Amino acid sequence: MEILAYQDWMKPQVIKMFVEEYGVEEAAFEKLFTHFYESEFQKDRCIRIVAVEGQKVGGFQSFFYWPLKQNGKTVDAWQSGNSLVHPDFRGKGLFTKMLDFIHQQGSGFNAELLIGFPVEMSYNSFIRNKWSNPFNLQWHVKIGNPLLSLFRIGSTDIPSIFRRDKQEDFSTNNPNYKVEQSKAFDAYRFGYQNESLGRLIMHENEQSIFLEFKIQIRKKIIRELVIGKILFSGNNEHINVKLLERALRKVKRGIRPSIFSFACNEYLSSWMRILDENGFKKHDKKIYFIAKGKIAENVTNWKEWDIQRGDIDTW
Repeated sequence: MEILAYQDWMKPQVIKMFVEEYGVEEAAFEKLFTHFYESEFQKDRCIRIVAVEGQKVGGFQSFFYWPLKQNGKTVDAWQSGNSLVHPDFRGKGLFTKMLDFIHQQGSGFNAELLIGFPVEMSYNSFIRNKWSNPFNLQWHVKIGNPLLSLFRIGSTDIPSIFRRDKQEDFSTNNPNYKVEQSKAFDAYRFGYQNESLGRLIMHENEQSIFLEFKIQIRKKIIRELVIGKILFSGNNEHINVKLLERALRKVKRGIRPSIFSFACNEYLSSWMRILDENGFKKHDKKIYFIAKGKIAENVTNWKEWDIQRGDIDTW
């Protein structure tokens, strides 16, 4: 089999491969695929790789542009995702070969930073491919309104006061590495989302908080409010504790979740204090974070990376 850069004629086969693997509706997945890779923001940046035998596509791997910010400067990064090998071609090492392709001379790709959030099944393959696992995202949970949430069993609706139709630009002077929150990137990310997302911006003493969340149902009755992103405009920890407290109180009144959950870099001490002050407790579950490339090789302190659940492409 050959490992090649993706070409347009391969699209029907790639879509069919995902439809057959995951049982999704073909028209809906084609629309998602088209926006995800062919929108103005992404089409000239994303990296798509395929394994082919003649004219038959047997594998797909992609890296999509996922910019980070550090001290106000953009760090160009690509996130690994949508990895799949057709059942007829498994056991041949194709996944590893597709990961290796971008590092080969003549591939045309020059990504200095690759990041990813692999599932358990693919984690070891990435580690064998010399990706590092410098930290994980640690889940934290907080009790919400367990009894009142029963009156909204099964509902994932977000009240209109928390819906924001326009793209959000949110500036922060926090020096940590974090995923960019620009209008252009925001428009791209949420142009392909079907789920109802909630957002809230609040202010206190000239500092602001940006909160992004959605509802998911567990065991048919537990309304979990999953917080994907929390950004603060300033670095005063005392004010940030109060900002998060006010924001959660407002969300709690308006949505009545059974529990809140939030995942962030397990080593970022400032988060541990802010979450503890707001009644969050560590959960035993984590999400792998992996990285590779010249920038990753030169990182001296991964505790400066403020990566959260909402930074994963599946958010």
